[in-house]
Amino acid sequence: MDGILKFILGGAAGTAIGLAVGSLLAPQKGSDLQAATHQRLEYAKEAGEEAERETEAAMQDRFRQRVGDPAAFTPAAGHMKGRG
Repeated sequence: MDGILKFILGGAAGTAIGLAVGSLLAPQKGSDLQAATHQRLEYAKEAGEEAERETEAAMQDRFRQRVGDPAAFTPAAGHMKGRG
């Protein structure tokens, strides 16, 4: 039981020292870091959505070429009627 208590106290001391050193050596304030992280996440989300649109368009073009129907996947052509 004595070993478990020492382990817990050592872990708590290590955590406290790590937090103190991390806060003293951090390159940015917490609010600045949160803003920068949020901005990076928004950029990544937008880039992912753009990549998804480009991939979808490329797959639709490839499908149109394979089936020989340039109007496939276009609602105006009537191919999408009766679905959903």
